[in-house]
Amino acid sequence: MRVTVLILTVFFSCLCVATEIEILENLVARNPEDKSLSLELGIAYHNAGVLGDKDHVLKAIKLLEKLVKDDEEGLATAYLGSSHLLRARDDWNPFGKLSNLGKGFEYLDRAVKYHGDNIMVLVIRANAYINIPGIFGKLDTSIADFQKIIQLYSQDTVVDDILLNSRLKLGEAFVKKGDNDKAYEQWRWILKNAPDTPQAKEARELLRK
Repeated sequence: MRVTVLILTVFFSCLCVATEIEILENLVARNPEDKSLSLELGIAYHNAGVLGDKDHVLKAIKLLEKLVKDDEEGLATAYLGSSHLLRARDDWNPFGKLSNLGKGFEYLDRAVKYHGDNIMVLVIRANAYINIPGIFGKLDTSIADFQKIIQLYSQDTVVDDILLNSRLKLGEAFVKKGDNDKAYEQWRWILKNAPDTPQAKEARELLRK
């Protein structure tokens, strides 16, 4: 399924975004009723926004708002929430910033409320909330989401980028919370179970600090 392949690269790699967007825009123009294609395009716009493209953040919000009503898996809702947080990041107006933060929190929390066992929905909120200033109190939610992702993965034996990045980020979240021991536990797990991965290299560097 196209959406699944694209989702796997959400927060962890945003390569060739411009080319991907151009291809998807052409496909959506030819297949305007295909909601899965529209979702892919919305995700691509979001990913461009993660890289700092403000115009694509606005495009992501506009497109994803149309998909939320029929969102069966929670992905459009979660990406819409994350896109609003990106908009808050970029907005110079404090009132606009707060408005978009509120919308972002609302959509992300709604997505997890109704689709809390969807790993990708959890990934989106966890990665979004870990970057929110501490005054908004979202760090504990991010930690809980990463822990839930790891718990869901424990039902299987797969070790992939999502799991490794979640453990890496969970460690970073624990450092922000001031619990270095728990952070080291996550990074050592990566070194033990996936020693030849890029995540292990990063974990090694973090452990040296």
